[in-house]
Amino acid sequence: MSKKKDKKGESSDGTAAVVSVANHPRAKGSIRRARARTALFAFMVVLFLSYKGGVPGQEAVMRAVIAGLVGNLIGWGCALALWRQIIVQEGRVIEEARRERARARAEELAAAAAAEAPAVA
Repeated sequence: MSKKKDKKGESSDGTAAVVSVANHPRAKGSIRRARARTALFAFMVVLFLSYKGGVPGQEAVMRAVIAGLVGNLIGWGCALALWRQIIVQEGRVIEEARRERARARAEELAAAAAAEAPAVA
């Protein structure tokens, strides 16, 4: 049997550290709101412009619905790209804080060891 390769994002203790937009607590709701708002905005703008342009009512509504669908997809893509960047930055901040705590702990241990060394000698 062959050994399976380590999965990407697996920590040293063997547990998976999966970071994704779908698992983020704030991203899901924010993306939903962005999709709805861009769809509604696109629908209203196209409906208004079509109405002012003299397009018949049924055709104007059809254009607005299509614009709403396109706006939904555009809003989803933009929000998803934004949240991916936010999550990456949050991960970097968390990692930096962890490294800072580890460095401070190592300095405290070194200081304690240095204080113990003259007492022993």
